[in-house]
Amino acid sequence: MYKVGENFDKLNLIDFRLTIRFYNPSLENITVVEAFDLVIDEFGKQDMMVLVDNHVSDPKWCCDGNDGNGFFGDKDFDPKEWLEGLSNVANRVKGKSQVVAIGLRNELRGPNQNQQNWHKYMSQGAITVYNANPNVLVFVSGLSYDTDLSFLKTNPLNTSIGNKLVYEVHSYAWSSGPRSDWIEKPLNQKCANVMNGLTDKAGFLMSGSNPSALVMSEFGMNMEILDNMNQRFMSCMMVYLVGNDLDWALWAAQGAYYVRKNETRVSETFGLWNIYFRSLRYAEFPQRFQLLHKKLLEPSSNSSKSYIIYHPLSGQCVRVSNNHKLELGDCDWPSKWNQEGQQIKLVENGACIEAISEGSQVKLSSDCKSKQSFWKKLSASNLHLSILDRQGNYLCLERESPTSPKIVTKKCICVDDSLSCLDDPQSQWFQLVITNV
Repeated sequence: MYKVGENFDKLNLIDFRLTIRFYNPSLENITVVEAFDLVIDEFGKQDMMVLVDNHVSDPKWCCDGNDGNGFFGDKDFDPKEWLEGLSNVANRVKGKSQVVAIGLRNELRGPNQNQQNWHKYMSQGAITVYNANPNVLVFVSGLSYDTDLSFLKTNPLNTSIGNKLVYEVHSYAWSSGPRSDWIEKPLNQKCANVMNGLTDKAGFLMSGSNPSALVMSEFGMNMEILDNMNQRFMSCMMVYLVGNDLDWALWAAQGAYYVRKNETRVSETFGLWNIYFRSLRYAEFPQRFQLLHKKLLEPSSNSSKSYIIYHPLSGQCVRVSNNHKLELGDCDWPSKWNQEGQQIKLVENGACIEAISEGSQVKLSSDCKSKQSFWKKLSASNLHLSILDRQGNYLCLERESPTSPKIVTKKCICVDDSLSCLDDPQSQWFQLVITNV
């Protein structure tokens, strides 16, 4: 078995070997498997949880429909070898409490994929991992680059590993149609279609008489080119993840690769870190993702459920200012709300959200009988909170500007879902998110 330094020589990565020798000399003369152990142990020391994922059989950049790694029986994907590998890894990480899960296979795909063999081998894989290491969760991916688990509606996976079974799903801007749809089609309708599609192909697993665990184990966007397409896709993903309180994993953390497709020091544009791993590519990431880091629903809690009002474009939550007006702020201490019919009331004192006039900042009022306190969800996305003004026109909640925390009411944007309305409604997206924590 190659040692780490020898492996770098084999790949003609001499400069990187010298860098490792300078910063981490203990790594150079251990095997790659021992390096795998060392990295996992370091994660444990840093109080990080680890999901060990079986990505490809032939080590290369992933993924392509005809790369020989896509489905059981492909050129480089021997099911017998795969099962042996799962058993070896499951045994190797046994006793390492930081390893909480093992993923059976990343993004099954290609012309040979079929449900019959998916059921056969995924069942065998799950049982193999469970028998070797019953303490870890077993992550099971679907078909078509892990975007489709809908076939489980009529033919559930036959495996006896109890509550260790977790399904996973992936989603990107191109997963449900051309990436350009995010700007060339009405955004409310596009986002609604994507969310409905996610529910139809994977989210359904969380409901019904025998719900299963589901994780969004891969999604992401180009962190260097923060264009409208990326921002619109990400806002829609935020809505789905927060609305379902889904656990998630972002592609990706790394800023670069030693080697990728025979090129060295390749930048990962989807990576959180820049190419030198010194700063964030996307400086707004901590604010944008803050609510996704929080547990929203605690199954064992006896606390009453209420709502947080979430603004996915900014990643912020609605709170009440000292002068009883609504503004956006950090989600650490958001205001909590109850919904009674069309009224949205502050849990603390029962005061209602009331609009004043177009362009004015929204406030709290003790007069909950006012028509200006009756809110209705509009658009296919159900993300516009609106009232009827005195002239019979709908006004929607809106962030006043990217530099202002004030929440005002403005003329609603593209709420009739007209195919000709391509304006960006994200500033008016406000989501009522259920919580009991």
